[in-house]
Amino acid sequence: MTTMRPKLIHKCWFQATASAMAMAIGLGLAVGAGGAGGIAAGAAEPDVNAVARKYFPSDDADVAPKRIFRLTRDQIDITVAFLLPGFYTKSVKEVMARDPLQTNYEYAELLSFNAANIGPLSGWIKAIAERVRAKPAGVIDCGTANDPECLKDKARAFILKAMRGDLRGAKVDEMATAYASGVTSAGHAQATADLVERVLASPYFLFRKEQVDVRRGRPVPGQDLEALTYIFADSPPEKLKFDSNNALAYLQTPADAARTVQEIVASKDAREKLVRFFKAWLEIKEPNEFTISQKAFPAFDAKLTAAMLDETDRFLRAQLAKPVPKLTDITQSSQSFVSKTLEPIYGSTKAADAAGTKPVQLDPSQRYGIFSQPALIASHSGPTDTRPIKRGVFWVRKVMCMEMEPPPQGLDITIYNESKAVTERQKIEDATGGKACIGCHKIIDPFAFFQESYDALGRWRTTDNGAPVDSSMEIDFLDEPPAKTTTPVEALKVLTNSAMFKQCFARQMFRFYMGRNEEPADDPLLRRMFITFAENNSQDIMSLIAVMADRVRRGPKSDDRPPVQ
Repeated sequence: MTTMRPKLIHKCWFQATASAMAMAIGLGLAVGAGGAGGIAAGAAEPDVNAVARKYFPSDDADVAPKRIFRLTRDQIDITVAFLLPGFYTKSVKEVMARDPLQTNYEYAELLSFNAANIGPLSGWIKAIAERVRAKPAGVIDCGTANDPECLKDKARAFILKAMRGDLRGAKVDEMATAYASGVTSAGHAQATADLVERVLASPYFLFRKEQVDVRRGRPVPGQDLEALTYIFADSPPEKLKFDSNNALAYLQTPADAARTVQEIVASKDAREKLVRFFKAWLEIKEPNEFTISQKAFPAFDAKLTAAMLDETDRFLRAQLAKPVPKLTDITQSSQSFVSKTLEPIYGSTKAADAAGTKPVQLDPSQRYGIFSQPALIASHSGPTDTRPIKRGVFWVRKVMCMEMEPPPQGLDITIYNESKAVTERQKIEDATGGKACIGCHKIIDPFAFFQESYDALGRWRTTDNGAPVDSSMEIDFLDEPPAKTTTPVEALKVLTNSAMFKQCFARQMFRFYMGRNEEPADDPLLRRMFITFAENNSQDIMSLIAVMADRVRRGPKSDDRPPVQ
């Protein structure tokens, strides 16, 4: 096996990443972590244990940090749409700028309000309040009499639901009383609009807490419940049929907690979050984000872009809707959803129907899972060509979790001479074969070159610039024997079954769901995740979520033992 951090020349090295601190709720509860059943005390395959220990060596699980999270834009959308279904008409993402991304994830611990987003968010909230003012009974209806006690009671219920149990007692009563007085002085419509605007702009609504408030040595149950529903489903507890103000009822005993987590993980909201994870992990672009030049590729228009994205969306939803979805369903499938618009990209494939709503069999010698789908390939191509290095760096960084430093200072990073009538691969090999480059490109290039049978749009090709395409790959730094492949399908089979790929997938799920990078203190959890995922090559996606959910409820441990059954 290779060392975990292969060091390359000129300070260009790659390593499995680690940062931030272990997260846990610390209820001390127990539940099985492997779907319907648990995981073994130690992996049955010694090699899996050894690889897990290599990638995640630390035994020092730390205590959970206290954290206050701003809701992501998806979480704001989902929460407001649930709270005010008759008044939510436009996504906040249409007006509120995307937060700075870290490895293409909206890490919750990095989210904040600033001059660029607070104004658009405030305007979005005001627009909702205006719609409420036009129909206030859709939020609080006490008839034409507007009895003060009825107004207070219904305002209190609305506030409690919106604040998800984090604002209670005198503060809620004060807001409800002020609302009832406002109805008398300003009228039902204006007072209700003001209440909605005040609630949606409140930090109690826009932020959630973890480990911040502790009673009798334990976190407040409402914060525990909210953490579980937002971490694994991006939704408030009430949307999943839980009462935030009676949170302890769902977490009081191990059996209660097990049922609660199972309901959350099995929810439609949790599967929707899984779809969002895959798109973020694979960096699938939005329609307006593609950089491909239509002048260079006339076929690449808005209609084709939409068809590409629709295929990948349908494919992910179909595979992740299975009772026990496996990563191999996504990375090693020879079927997909090909519409008439997309047929020219796939060549001889015949669409099952014009809209591409039914799966069709693809050419297994050319296509092998999501990494060979046009939307993903085009997301990592350049304006006028395949940009192999861009594709290779994506694999190094996001698919294998190896970090890359910038080229040495002063190095000429001109990749190749555009005038040379040779393939992209030959240009890169000529330009990067020297000592200053070979250290990094020995790692990047195998991932870059195996994809050269796909052009910038994901079409299969056998020539590039009039010369035969060479998609062969040699790789010797995985945790398997050195491999030589000649086609993209052969390469994808090797790579998606490798231990490095599996450990990276576990890391990426951790980062996305926990909202931060991992630190050595997270190694015990990541070992458990990797073992249950990699043993017998199960690649069971839900097992990773189950292990993370178990940690959220139980808190960090000093070893990688599974939960007690």
